[in-house]
Amino acid sequence: MNLIPLACFFTGHRVMEDFEKSAILPRLEKSILDMIENDVKVFICGGALGFDTLAAETVLKLKKSYDITLCLYLPCPDQAYDWQEEDVEVYNRILASADEVLYTSQKSRSPHLMKKRNMAMVEASDYCICYLKNPKSGTGQTVRMAEEKGIEVINLFKNM
Repeated sequence: MNLIPLACFFTGHRVMEDFEKSAILPRLEKSILDMIENDVKVFICGGALGFDTLAAETVLKLKKSYDITLCLYLPCPDQAYDWQEEDVEVYNRILASADEVLYTSQKSRSPHLMKKRNMAMVEASDYCICYLKNPKSGTGQTVRMAEEKGIEVINLFKNM
């Protein structure tokens, strides 16, 4: 019996068109349900705009029916300082609904903090669900880190 719950993290692009979100939402939900079927209990999200927000909202929806946990691994407390007001409202709602919030740094925003956050998510996880269409990106770098660790990666962009 595994005493440490299995964990899955999400990584994906921040900029997503509405049609992309609509197209992957059913696949995202199915992938999370598949993870739950495979005894994954902890879902880790980086709290960024775009795919992270979509993933966190989907986990929160499924929490109503399943015994799962949403953990936010955030790069710093002021991550949303320059976001649009409506995005900040969604972010704050997710933050308030999360089961656990971990800040990987207390420093103010900077690019290297995102990589530190991404490394922490990889280290804490057994699986990865991603939306990767541009391998030369932070998402691409994070997926490569996961693959190097031997983590199974499910890319929702494939076969779209």
